[in-house]
Amino acid sequence: MRVAIVRLTAMGDIIHTLAALQFVKEAKPDIEITWFVEEKFAQIPEHNPHIDRIVPVNLHRFKNSFSISALKDEAEKVKKSGPFDLVIDAQGLIKSAVLARIAGKNVAGLDYSSAKEGAASFLYSRRFAIDCSETAPFRFASLIAKSLGMQISKEMLLEKKPYLGFDKNSECEEISTYFDKEKKSILMVTAASNESKTYPPEKFAELADMLGEFNLLLVAGSEAERESAKRIAKASNARLLPKMSLNALKYAVSRCDLLIGADTGPSHMAWAMNRPSVLLFGSTPKSMMMETPRNIAITSGAKVHPCRFDKSDRSIAKIEPKRVAEEARKLLA
Repeated sequence: MRVAIVRLTAMGDIIHTLAALQFVKEAKPDIEITWFVEEKFAQIPEHNPHIDRIVPVNLHRFKNSFSISALKDEAEKVKKSGPFDLVIDAQGLIKSAVLARIAGKNVAGLDYSSAKEGAASFLYSRRFAIDCSETAPFRFASLIAKSLGMQISKEMLLEKKPYLGFDKNSECEEISTYFDKEKKSILMVTAASNESKTYPPEKFAELADMLGEFNLLLVAGSEAERESAKRIAKASNARLLPKMSLNALKYAVSRCDLLIGADTGPSHMAWAMNRPSVLLFGSTPKSMMMETPRNIAITSGAKVHPCRFDKSDRSIAKIEPKRVAEEARKLLA
């Protein structure tokens, strides 16, 4: 059976959707899985033993400029990757649904009330209702499982094996020099996709000062994020890791003893790799992760809708560094 999964973005959602595959392959070892993903996130599913083929697409370029010839090229790439017995749109957007229909006629996805863009459901052959208040990994796993006529339980997800692989190349070798053999290492993911999910740098600096006996490593991507991280490093003994690829980021997470960050893609790598983590939530619900004894969520206490997020909510800043440090020490003990 040839199955395609469409999950183009975002990083955290791709990571959570990947969790289901080990159970799919266990139940149906002869299934062949193709994964459609945006080019900039293609390194996330790479080196996953449960994926047979990755097809990177570049739909993001149409956000700023539209080209008929470029659109035809993308459509042709999708068509050539088939045929598929089943296509699962795990994203629930109109663009992902269109891509899924180009890939195959038998398309499964979320129903009108469950999809992020309800109109996407009209392009599916089969539709499933998934409660948006459930934890993100379970939501995506439930859709995939229902589409394939199987079951993936929360208990199964809690017992998952780590599933983010990487190529230990020269870039990883450079990153490895930042890890201390004598001290436990804490990765601090200092930024998020929008301001409402970003823990203030001054709070991070305060937290870093409280955890000063550990090897503190800061993770930041864009230049603006890196400038903010440099201010944190200057006010503490934390060090900023070099700008790195997603492959190297997966390696860095695999090496850490604890990750601290907000609700953002790099932070969710810790859960996927069975590494301890403390995640901070303000404008988004803690159902965006699956808590375990070693993966803790701290919320700001704000009343948050489980399905719609208020980007003007800056309540994450109310979380006290002392509380984060206490949870970090418990996990590191």
